[in-house]
Amino acid sequence: MNRYILKFIASCALLLAALPANAASVRQVYLIQNSGWMEPYYLDPASQFLALAESLIDATQLEGVDITVATFNQDGQVPGQSSPNVLYAGAYDPGAVARKLKTINLPRRPNGRYADADFLGALQATLGNLLQQQDGIIWMLSNNKNSPNNSQDVENNTRGFYELLRGSEFITRIIAFPLRMPVSGPNFAEKGFIVYGIAYGPEGARALDVITGPDTPLRALFADPPIFLKPQEPRTLELRLQPQEVGHGGRIEIENGILVVSGLDADQVSTVVFVGEVANVAYPKKILNGRVSASWEGPQQSGSVQIDPPYVQNIGTGQVSAPLRFTLTVPVVPRPDGLEGLLATDAVVDGELSISLNDLNFDLDDSFIEKAAAVFGGGMMGEGQRAFVEQQLPDIFFDFRTVRERVTTIPIRLALSYPAWPLYAGAGGGIAALLLIIGALTLALRPRPYSVALGGGGAQRVTLRPGQQVSLQGIDGKSYLLRGRLFGPPRSRQT
Repeated sequence: MNRYILKFIASCALLLAALPANAASVRQVYLIQNSGWMEPYYLDPASQFLALAESLIDATQLEGVDITVATFNQDGQVPGQSSPNVLYAGAYDPGAVARKLKTINLPRRPNGRYADADFLGALQATLGNLLQQQDGIIWMLSNNKNSPNNSQDVENNTRGFYELLRGSEFITRIIAFPLRMPVSGPNFAEKGFIVYGIAYGPEGARALDVITGPDTPLRALFADPPIFLKPQEPRTLELRLQPQEVGHGGRIEIENGILVVSGLDADQVSTVVFVGEVANVAYPKKILNGRVSASWEGPQQSGSVQIDPPYVQNIGTGQVSAPLRFTLTVPVVPRPDGLEGLLATDAVVDGELSISLNDLNFDLDDSFIEKAAAVFGGGMMGEGQRAFVEQQLPDIFFDFRTVRERVTTIPIRLALSYPAWPLYAGAGGGIAALLLIIGALTLALRPRPYSVALGGGGAQRVTLRPGQQVSLQGIDGKSYLLRGRLFGPPRSRQT
């Protein structure tokens, strides 16, 4: 079977396993901004904005989960139209959704100006009216701009929007995809926009994790991984190393994401020294510097890990650190009690290796700054380009600057061996005991000579094994039955 088909089947199986048990109770809402600054996305004949919206809706579907597609600007500004304005609601129907997307226009206020954008109002109305405070995912397509001549109220609403995203404990996940898309309209030109995925409630978070997982249709839609805004990305580092011998007959390697240490003696403390690197997987951040340490822990065992040098610096997104020397202590793994322990030849201990970054300083990666500058239309270079991007991106994109510690956990497996001498000693002892028993039985069951008096007459000589029976005639002419015993003279009775 084609390996790509196999990979797709495996991905589908993982998605099904990860789906919430009550997935049908989760709903997805797609909010598409149609205020003034969005003009070129709708009026440029070459714009692919609505095509991207259609692809996004298609790539994020969950079986049995209803969807709502709506536009948003500022509620109450356009007579006869509410915000959000629902275009489609119900089970996903690709044809119906495509037709509704084509009906989106740019509404104008009675004074002829385009409608403003109220991000806070759109989010609050979505949570209260469209999701009805139930778990779900809100997808928002926006260029993060309000209409020209915005009022102070609009600016305050935008700040309130990001404060709600940050502060609400019910908003459990936020991811973002900045996209470059140069477009020109009659009045404005734009370079790009941002797709947000906002999870509401624990089931919404689980559903968003499924949709944004590796090898999913959504990830195939975008060239870059999602930016984790809340909480921060689940992983910061990834341990990388080549398979290598570690002394004492041991070996260390990474198999399917598990750090495997094998070939060591379980009956003694071992010290494993290996060389590896850590990769920065916290897109789109650059690790400026940080102090690195590690430890590992199993169900009943734990061990120390020393790292030299104990710091990392200047690791861009997807890049690796300078080589690090790891010294890992593997403790004794006691044998099981009884016969099980005597027969044991190996032991497997599963645990977690924790790699900690402390005194950490992050910044946006240089490559991301270049992409983001292109998205927002910045023509500056160097620090000017960075300053421009920081002005364009909402503050929530920079919450990582408060992070000073990150911990990455990696599964670790110790596949150790017990020395064979206890088994050999036990087997030798068993053989010796068996030979002793055989010797004793041989001696006990050998024929023995006896002198017996039958019928009151003189003694007769007879040879008997234990349990053996013989018939003899006594001096009185009568017949007697003799039976040999394990201990003592044979028993006799007249027959």
